[in-house]
Amino acid sequence: MSNNTDNGYRSNIVYSMLDADKTVEFDTIVEILNKCFGKNYKGFQRAFIVLDNKGTAFWAPKFGYNKKETRWKNKLEDDGNTIIEEDSDGKIGLSDIVNSNIRVTFTCLNGKYRFLGVYKFDEKNSEPNLRIFRRIYKVIDLAPYSLEKERSNLTIEIQEAKKISVEVLRRQVEEESHSQADRRSYEGMVYIRNSKVAAYTKIRAAGICQLCGQPAPFKDKDGEPFLENHHLVWLSRGGTDTIDNTVALCPNCHRKMHILDLPEDVDKLIRIAKGLD
Repeated sequence: MSNNTDNGYRSNIVYSMLDADKTVEFDTIVEILNKCFGKNYKGFQRAFIVLDNKGTAFWAPKFGYNKKETRWKNKLEDDGNTIIEEDSDGKIGLSDIVNSNIRVTFTCLNGKYRFLGVYKFDEKNSEPNLRIFRRIYKVIDLAPYSLEKERSNLTIEIQEAKKISVEVLRRQVEEESHSQADRRSYEGMVYIRNSKVAAYTKIRAAGICQLCGQPAPFKDKDGEPFLENHHLVWLSRGGTDTIDNTVALCPNCHRKMHILDLPEDVDKLIRIAKGLD
């Protein structure tokens, strides 16, 4: 499955998992990074990037000799469980493996990229000019990256929302809001929460918790008052990801709503979300 209409930049549709035994196709490397690994790139063509500080990297090696640079030869064994990365000049070394000994690997076939699996560096059988990677997983959980995508989308939306009036932002949100809860999934794909709704909700609150009425307890790393979005009718209960079902709360009140969910608090927040108070 691929999406030919966009490269996943600021997309609300991401992958929650990938399975090497199921055919999921991507048009470009940037689409993979944006829809699977929480990125918001407008363009990216490199076949390798470190994803975190735990030694995990994205890798899309070309198998066979690279016509433009004949020193490289990557080979995928027939069973798909082993990748051999060879440098005929003997310059590859092993020093960079510390930061990328786990490779989330894709291959390009007939112009489409497919997930091969998660491979780990085989230190025992490797040499400086010949590195071996063994497949350790055919399935990868991408949930941590989808959370990062949600945060990234929100940061961008808040920055852009400040350039327009609250009234204009509200009209945009109402036109684009998803009426269904972001709990749907199919073929490993999920809808993350609408970042424009989240941005509007926080801007509407103006740094004040909408339940206790106190200022946000601190500012985040972007200098924004730290408030958390809360759905009055929870998404798990069929609630909608829309501005009339969303408020901004301090962490303490947010926890209170999820633990107690008192009717009087719900009624108060519903009136605020609907603009009645």
